[in-house]
Amino acid sequence: MEIQNQIAEILQSELASQKPEKIYAIVSIAEDIYALDAKNVLEVLKFVELSRPERLPSHIVGLFEYDGRIISVADIKSVLNIEPTPYDLNSKIVIINVDDNIFAIMVNKVLDVKRVDLNRIQKVPYNTEHNFIESIYDYNDSQCNILNLSAINNWIINNPDDGGYKNGFDLIPKDGYSLEILHERKLEYIEKTSKNPYAILSDKDEFVSFSVSDNKYCIKMNDIRGFYKLQETKMTKVPCTPEFILGLVNIKGDFVCIVDVKNYFHSQKPYCNPTGTIIVLNSDEFKIGILADVIGDNIQIKPDEIVTLKRQENRNELMQYVKDGEIYLIINVPEMLSNDKLFVR
Repeated sequence: MEIQNQIAEILQSELASQKPEKIYAIVSIAEDIYALDAKNVLEVLKFVELSRPERLPSHIVGLFEYDGRIISVADIKSVLNIEPTPYDLNSKIVIINVDDNIFAIMVNKVLDVKRVDLNRIQKVPYNTEHNFIESIYDYNDSQCNILNLSAINNWIINNPDDGGYKNGFDLIPKDGYSLEILHERKLEYIEKTSKNPYAILSDKDEFVSFSVSDNKYCIKMNDIRGFYKLQETKMTKVPCTPEFILGLVNIKGDFVCIVDVKNYFHSQKPYCNPTGTIIVLNSDEFKIGILADVIGDNIQIKPDEIVTLKRQENRNELMQYVKDGEIYLIINVPEMLSNDKLFVR
């Protein structure tokens, strides 16, 4: 919220100023510096996990739920047709409002919020088809390009696909560690913006995929409380427990029981990946976690795409979903947590 507070304070002081000035948010995109009219900037967020329910235009990195509406997050590098340098965990999402249309752009950094003397701003000495850059000025001895947000907004709306040389989605990090951080940030954002941390997702068929050895699993998003690296905690083996109980870990003062799902569901040899990720299940009554090797993509799964498997004792703890020839085993968390075999008597 620091950037928003800066913008609010400067805009308020601008009202009292008699100078011909304008307030800009200064950002870096690739190797260059750009300015956004601060009156159009609603919020600056940490880079969080974005949704991609289907193939999107190459200039759209993903979708994001902001203030109750789904908005596009654009790869501004693709729009400007500049060098497609990758984004990282330090990148920012800038939420923009132009003529009541809300969208977002990815930037590498937010550098400053600056009051600029209009006499220092110069028109660009050329014309282009879209006029995405409307003017320039000198910022700390470097050229700062002032973006025409209205032109960018119109272009994003009216271009279903730019046929660009680089897909914006290819520029975001996809290693396991980064995906886990982005997912955690998304959940943190939801917690901050909703009384019920999973209210935004509860009516959606969104699942988190993960792998354990050679098996792929899915858990519904609102059945997950959080993600934690096993390396960042200490697991203690508990005697006289079933093989599928790998041990106990202390997470934020709670002792969480870690389950090996391959042994639990398939009676395979117990397996513990020391570099794995603990998925803590969302339950007020039970403290249960699942150890995953790798956290995968979010997947939208409709109810009619889920196949119920025949399990022992007629329980529906495990179901199946097939995508692109790959089988995902869907864990029915409420059913799993009601199984007495999880708990030592």
